[in-house]
Amino acid sequence: MTIVTATGEKMVGAPFCAVIAAKAAQNDIVTLFDNPGVIPREVMTFANAASLSAGTPEWWEYTVIRNDGGDTSTDTSVAYNTAVAGERHSGGYYVLAPASGEILYVIADSGYDTTEGTLTCIRGCLGTTAADIADNDYLVVMNAIKLKGSFTGYTMIMYDELPYDPKAEVF
Repeated sequence: MTIVTATGEKMVGAPFCAVIAAKAAQNDIVTLFDNPGVIPREVMTFANAASLSAGTPEWWEYTVIRNDGGDTSTDTSVAYNTAVAGERHSGGYYVLAPASGEILYVIADSGYDTTEGTLTCIRGCLGTTAADIADNDYLVVMNAIKLKGSFTGYTMIMYDELPYDPKAEVF
């Protein structure tokens, strides 16, 4: 697995954003460090990189970390483990707690370059409600995408970006 840094430009007037990243192997991770969170619309890998032809829809999922110890809805420090070193930035991104639907904004990630650490968070972001997080619950990293398909080549990710302001009412 390789952690890939993608670059891209916002298309003025377009309702979505797009990046292209080089995918070398199955399970490569594309982290959109410039975005706090994204909702992919379409992910496609082009096996013939020279012509960007033969596009194949890509099987993808967000990367995850696992809560370590459980937290109440008022805790702003959330411990985690089972992460992949380097797939996250040191802060400035969203995580989703799928069990409750809560979105947390990560101000700081003490273990972004290791497999465990503590997230310093703003709870109940983007219009969601803060909720308890159970021990071993997964937290979805909303700006890191694991490319699960077996094809390699250039991968285009078209996405909507989540607001930079965690107080924005989205959901």
